[in-house]
This record gives sequence, C-alpha cells and structure tokens, in this order.
Amino acid sequence: MKLDAEQIRRMLAEDEFDLLRETPKPAPVTSGDRLITGFLEINEFVDARGRSPVSNPADIGEFKLAARLKALSENDEHREALLEHDKHGLLKEPEPPASIADLLASDDLGLLDDEVDLHTLTHVPKVQASPEKVAQRKPCEDFESFKPIFDRCHADLRAGRRKLVQFRNPRHIEAGRFFTMAGVLVFVAELGELEKTESGRNGRTRCIFDNGTEADLLLRSLARQLYDGGRLVTERDDVIRERIEVHPDARVGSVYVLRSLSDDEQVLSIDNLHKIGSTSRTAYERVAGAEQHTTFLNAPVEVVAEYRLQAFAVGAVEDILHRFFAASCLDVWFENAGHNIAEADEWFDVPLAVIDEAINLIEADSITSFRYDRESSSIQLAE
Repeated sequence: MKLDAEQIRRMLAEDEFDLLRETPKPAPVTSGDRLITGFLEINEFVDARGRSPVSNPADIGEFKLAARLKALSENDEHREALLEHDKHGLLKEPEPPASIADLLASDDLGLLDDEVDLHTLTHVPKVQASPEKVAQRKPCEDFESFKPIFDRCHADLRAGRRKLVQFRNPRHIEAGRFFTMAGVLVFVAELGELEKTESGRNGRTRCIFDNGTEADLLLRSLARQLYDGGRLVTERDDVIRERIEVHPDARVGSVYVLRSLSDDEQVLSIDNLHKIGSTSRTAYERVAGAEQHTTFLNAPVEVVAEYRLQAFAVGAVEDILHRFFAASCLDVWFENAGHNIAEADEWFDVPLAVIDEAINLIEADSITSFRYDRESSSIQLAE
C-alpha cells in the first residue's frame, strides 16, 4: 500500500466535507473539572431558590444536590479546591460558640429551652457491637482434603491450562473458583446465602488458602482485597469444553494475531498495528503468500499469537474481538485509477497484551462487563 504526495493532495482537494481533516481532540475531562461542575450545579440551585438544597425525598434532584453538598463539606481537600467558586459560602465551616452561654444566645428557635440538664443524656441509642465480625484466618483443620485440588491448579497454571487474569467483578466470585491474593492461591469452598444490601449483594464465604489456613470473609470484603492486585484463575480448557458440550476431539480452528512486516512508512508509524482474524486451519497455513493479498496489506506478516479453539467457535470469537476493539479499527483501502478496489478491515491499533487480556476475558465469560478505552489503550470496567 503506497500513497504518494500527489494522491494525498488530490484526496484533500476532493474532500468536500472535510472528512480527512484532523479535528482537534477535546481536552479530557479531569476529576477536578467534574468536581467544579458538580458544585456549580449547587450554586445554580441556590441562585434559583435562594436557599441551600435539603434532603427532600419528594425531589430527587434536590436530594442528590444535598447529598453532594454534604460530601463536599466533609472533605477538607474538596473545600479548599472549591473555595473560589463558593460564592454563597456553602462550604465555610461555622465558627464554634465560645461558651454554653453563647450557644444558648444563638438558639433563635428555642430548641434548647428545656428544663432538662444539658449534661443529662436522653434519647441516645446504646452503643451496639458491630454486626459483622472481623474475619480472621485460622488453621484449616481439613486442609488435607483440599490439598489435591490446589496441587492440580498449580500444575494447570504451569502447563498453561489455566491463566491468571485481572479481577474486575464481584460476580465472578463463586463456589469452586480459584483466585490469587497477595501471591497466595485462594479457593472459594463455600458461598453462603446472599443478601441484598445498600452496597450490593453480600454473604459469607469459606475461603481456603494454599498455606493451610482459612477465613470466612464477607463476599464484598473478599472482592475489595482482590481488587487490590488480586487475580482470577480461569477455568481449565476441558471444563470450558464441557460447559458448551463439545467433545475434546472436536475439529479445531484458530483465532490469530498478526504483525505486518511491511516497509511502508504509514504501517511502520503505528506501533501497535495488529490484524485479528480466524481460520479453520492453522495461522501459519492461512498467511502463506501474504504478499499477494490485500487483506495482509500486500506484505509479509508475522504470527505473534494463535489461539486454538473449536472450529465452530472461531468465527464467533473473532466477531467478539472485532466489536470489542471497533473504536481502534483502521480504515485501510487500496485504489486503482482513483477507484477503491479493495480494503483491509481487520487491522487494529491495539497492543498485543491487551488483545491477550480480551481473550482471557472471553474464556472467563466476562468480556461483556468491560470496554476498551482507546485513549489509554486499556480494558476498563463498563459503566
């Protein structure tokens, strides 16, 4: 694929709608921008109503603004950052009264006009113990019954039958699944009945660690620890095959990732240019004679990754990857005498490690919970 200077000038001259003109990207919205924008909404409310928002359940908009104002007021860093925007003095801390006499004098509504001694505590609820106990690790008395499955998991990891992927979703915590926490293999032996709470589903687990200890962590507590550098251990290949009811001897194909070896400057300028494709054969058989095909940019290629799957599944996996990375798909086309004669639509500007991570998410049946962020070249939890 070659584009000389004359072709480029001609395309720009014929670009009636400026489709080829590079438009400046808007500056990314920062957390500071969001903080100011959120506070300005509160200012607008005060401008319109002449008062601060209150927790009014009948007005969900005002309720949210009141909750936001309360959170900002309780955060010293946010108060300082918003000082120049606080035209109504909403975030200023009131001066504390110098004495009880000053406190009584400032009681315009007579709320403190009571014969009861101020030092007498009434209507104060008793301090209750925390409803949830702190889960401590303790020796696992029946660890010998779990040791064989830990040994098999370690062997699977060494042989590549299982992989470690980043933990991203509490829904992946199920009885019978393995995780790693601070480098220690963890087996979720039991998951108790889940209850719906304000922060989501929660319930007790029985977690067995491969150092011979156990703990009855709450599901959300376990998830918090896994978010902090934890990993999900994928299922074995044969378990995945069993789930989709395919015989281990079924015909297989490949989903492959290629790197172009073209000497074209346009190709060389894209560091993470990769082709994602599929074939019912092997990747090496598919790329034979790549120099003769526009789909391979009429240049030799290198197979940098190949994933062997059941033949019936390769097309579906390829389609999932194409849709997942659609924002980074390159519009590559070839012309002859001013007419488009072919196009290559399977080339993506995506790092190889990210493609491999997406494959792992497909294996873990969790890719629908994520999205690809082109700006950071990373996979992120879908909102």
